[in-house]
Amino acid sequence: MVQTSEKQKPLVAIFGAGMMGSGIAQVCIQAGYPVNLYGRSEKKLLEARETIKKNLIRVASKKKVDVPLEPEALEQIALLQLELLQIHTDIASATEDASMAIEAVAENLDLKLDIFQTIQKTCPQTCMLITNTSSLKLSQMLPVIKNPSLFAGLHFFNPVPVMKLVEVVSTDETSQETTEFLFNFCKEIKKLPVAAKDTPGFIVNRLLIPYLMDSIRMLERGDATKEDIDTAMRFGTSYPMGPIELCDYVGLDVLQSTLKIFRETLPGDARFNPIQLLDKLVAEGKLGRKTKQGFYTY
Repeated sequence: MVQTSEKQKPLVAIFGAGMMGSGIAQVCIQAGYPVNLYGRSEKKLLEARETIKKNLIRVASKKKVDVPLEPEALEQIALLQLELLQIHTDIASATEDASMAIEAVAENLDLKLDIFQTIQKTCPQTCMLITNTSSLKLSQMLPVIKNPSLFAGLHFFNPVPVMKLVEVVSTDETSQETTEFLFNFCKEIKKLPVAAKDTPGFIVNRLLIPYLMDSIRMLERGDATKEDIDTAMRFGTSYPMGPIELCDYVGLDVLQSTLKIFRETLPGDARFNPIQLLDKLVAEGKLGRKTKQGFYTY
């Protein structure tokens, strides 16, 4: 197992250049880790790189200094950090010399299995294989993992540069050395790790998804308006965001997919039954903030 050091940190390969993948890449390079970011589209990779650059400039501008830095100086700081980031459209080149491979692709089991099978053709035998799944059980991926002792989960939360928590998920076959490495890694990238067992939804989503679904059902029944549901939970529990607006932030298609996964892994649990209102909005393409319309219009 490669250990981190101040002189040279191990290479992290990240698969998926969307919000999650680019966010993980950003916090890694901020902590001094070299990163290979893989995506199928060079255009999307360049967009991800530009987003990371803008975020790094924003972070640098907020640091307390005696004299505020000029825009040119802030950009130079970001460009220096970006030297740690390499983008790839070829999996073989992305995995070469990687000590850790993190998949951050869509929440689709077949897609994740395909990624891991492809990664293992070219990555070093000592490379840790990490899934960023939010709801799939890791045991569902184990059949394609050659060395289960090096396989685990790191569930980051969106937006990654802002959210502190990471769920470190281990299977019965994950080695203690791998788990300890991942806890130290999370701390180095300024995250707060918690240990979670390989159960559906781990800790946060196992509690959060039923809460969000209950809020949608309450709205569907007409028990309260979406505005009053959100206001009640924000000011009655000091939550920073109400459940209906949080649904829009997460993405209604993501919630629908997660609900399906829970329904399949926990059959018979009525909390995860389909919700007509949610299905209707998704079918209409109203997915939340990312489409400018969901339960609310943005």
